[in-house]
Amino acid sequence: VLDTTDRDRALAELEREKRGRQKAEQEAAEFKARCDLLHAEVLQLRDELQTTTGHHKVQSSRLQNTSEVPNHKASSSDGSTDFDGQYTLVNTLLISVGGNCRVMASCDYLNTLCVSQSSTNPIFRGFGIRKVNSSEQRLIKYVHLHTQPIRDLAFHPEAHDGIIASASLDKTLRLTSLLNDSIVQTYHCPVGIWSCCWAGDSNRLFAGCANGSIMLYDIRVTTGPIDVFYVPNNDAPVLGLQYLSPTVDQNISSSGGLLVGQLNKVTFMSESSVNPIAIQQTTNQERIESADGIAPIDNSENPASPDLLQDNSTSRSSNWLGNVPSYKPHNLPLEGSLVSLSALPQGRQFLASYRPSQRLPRVRHLLAELQSETSPIAETAYSCREIHNFWAGNRMKKLTRAKLFVGPSKESGLIAVAGNEDVNGALIWRCSDGTQMQVLQPPETTADNPILDVCPIFFSSTQSHYLTLLTDRMLHFYMWRTQNSY
Repeated sequence: VLDTTDRDRALAELEREKRGRQKAEQEAAEFKARCDLLHAEVLQLRDELQTTTGHHKVQSSRLQNTSEVPNHKASSSDGSTDFDGQYTLVNTLLISVGGNCRVMASCDYLNTLCVSQSSTNPIFRGFGIRKVNSSEQRLIKYVHLHTQPIRDLAFHPEAHDGIIASASLDKTLRLTSLLNDSIVQTYHCPVGIWSCCWAGDSNRLFAGCANGSIMLYDIRVTTGPIDVFYVPNNDAPVLGLQYLSPTVDQNISSSGGLLVGQLNKVTFMSESSVNPIAIQQTTNQERIESADGIAPIDNSENPASPDLLQDNSTSRSSNWLGNVPSYKPHNLPLEGSLVSLSALPQGRQFLASYRPSQRLPRVRHLLAELQSETSPIAETAYSCREIHNFWAGNRMKKLTRAKLFVGPSKESGLIAVAGNEDVNGALIWRCSDGTQMQVLQPPETTADNPILDVCPIFFSSTQSHYLTLLTDRMLHFYMWRTQNSY
């Protein structure tokens, strides 16, 4: 008979050790969960403290501005012109503790402002948009969208469908519905996307890529772009896109098109519609010539854009998509290191912002107007006329976006707003005469934490105008107040 006493004792000790280890692991997990909960509470309290501090600074600034306004009107930098109102700081929101806020876009009919930011969830890392209730000036929710930073956001200026387009360096262009906070369409590109904008047709939008290509998408085609075109002899990233609608002014018609801003140039791509029947006939003729062994003749000045849908799907789908537009490049006589491009869809004036260079050692915001020259014997030629140069500081550490929009009053007309690191805030100019209207200095805005983006907001219900300024972490709300409203 074998004596198993020692073995039984060892097995019993092993079992006790296992139970003890399991108990210790369970206690450790409970303590870790409590620690994580306390850490989350600490972060929440810190956010509330920073928000409260921001509100306190806002109230102090409002009291100071209110005491100053009755004594004198808001004046320009040289004191030669008086204005009927000014922007006043009304609120400051902490968007992201970790920072990485870059661009924003406003959906006025939904009272929603969308701000790009990095994810705060360690499980779902990446980037998305923070929805902000612009009327109540409070945070709503975070919507996760991309794995890489978002470079541009765009709503269609006329289609009230709640769809926002987001362009990201993760090589995707996404369409997201703000009605249910869900992604409704994703387009994949071979390279990162730097910019996006909608065409006049609410079904079509453009994407500017890192290799200099511009992709035209139709939301009714889910497989890819319906056309791809390029700026000749330039493969610099497309950092800004602005669509200009066709206009007729003083019996002079001007076709619509696309303003393409690259790092070293600005190009206008004039738009012309192509008859689907003509496309089909041309395609059939090319097939016949290819079958006979005859190389097709390319009569166009520029080579045709590559067909990414393959097998002539553009000509095939044009019958139900409508006319497929074609684009012809026109180089504009502008030079410099471009950082942003802004324009009004229904106008011909645009704002091009440039970083300091050796030739021009100051930040420059150029207001220009697109012009066309029509000839009965030649195609329409496009150029631009410089109107005003708005000069800012001598440094720009971070790429910032300026904005051109219709001002809040008849006297202000068209105005331009841009961040300025030298004044720790933003500058506002009146475009009619180039006068500087106001200097905005939000709290906690410094040269190392500058204004990165600007977005105007209009509430039709109250006929009130707001201006939002975005930094790396904070969002500042300014309201336009007339002298009679104080």
